[in-house]
Amino acid sequence: MNKPHPNLTIGTILHLQPVNQGAEYSFDVTLIGYTPGESLVVSHPLNNDAAIQLVAGAPYHATISSGDSIYAFETEILRVCEQPYQYMHLHFPAGIQGVTLRRAQRLSIEEPSLTLSIQDGAGPFGVTMQDISPLGARLIAEQPLGAIDDFFCIDVLHKSTTDPISFPCTIRHIKHVARPGKKPVYHYGVEFSNLEASALSFITHFIRDNVTNQRAPSA
Repeated sequence: MNKPHPNLTIGTILHLQPVNQGAEYSFDVTLIGYTPGESLVVSHPLNNDAAIQLVAGAPYHATISSGDSIYAFETEILRVCEQPYQYMHLHFPAGIQGVTLRRAQRLSIEEPSLTLSIQDGAGPFGVTMQDISPLGARLIAEQPLGAIDDFFCIDVLHKSTTDPISFPCTIRHIKHVARPGKKPVYHYGVEFSNLEASALSFITHFIRDNVTNQRAPSA
């Protein structure tokens, strides 16, 4: 990708999250310049007016929110500069993936093709995902996951992945469902936030592949 993406304009806010680290280590930077095919020049992130310590060579997941869409790509810090002010060079993205958020396609999951787990103080426990979209998902659990606006992460394992993919979630809706002769279950509507590029890519490919399979004529 040697031409600037239409959403890579001066003043664009990039959300950066370190690869292999959680959303709590993420930060925002501002695009202040670029050389197509070589580097993006961005502001240096601050924490309480002090520059965050960063090192060249560190890989990051980057996302850009623009109107109804979110764009994601992989990058790394090429250089941290101190003069004439603090700024950084990031590797120019080889490709950018975009997903339209409003009216985003939601896929109903009819088979247990996804293995999900949530980590709490007592250890991991399983939940069921009833549907998924780039915006969020509907989860079913036999034990409470939290209250409205609570934040947690679910780890998703699929046959197409070798390692679990983490989905940061915020609870937006809760429904308690009674079941005759069984324990009640909890239905949760969760909103995804600060998805890594790998998670966003997984959702779009998972929905596309399953919709294609559902539409294919049976033999």
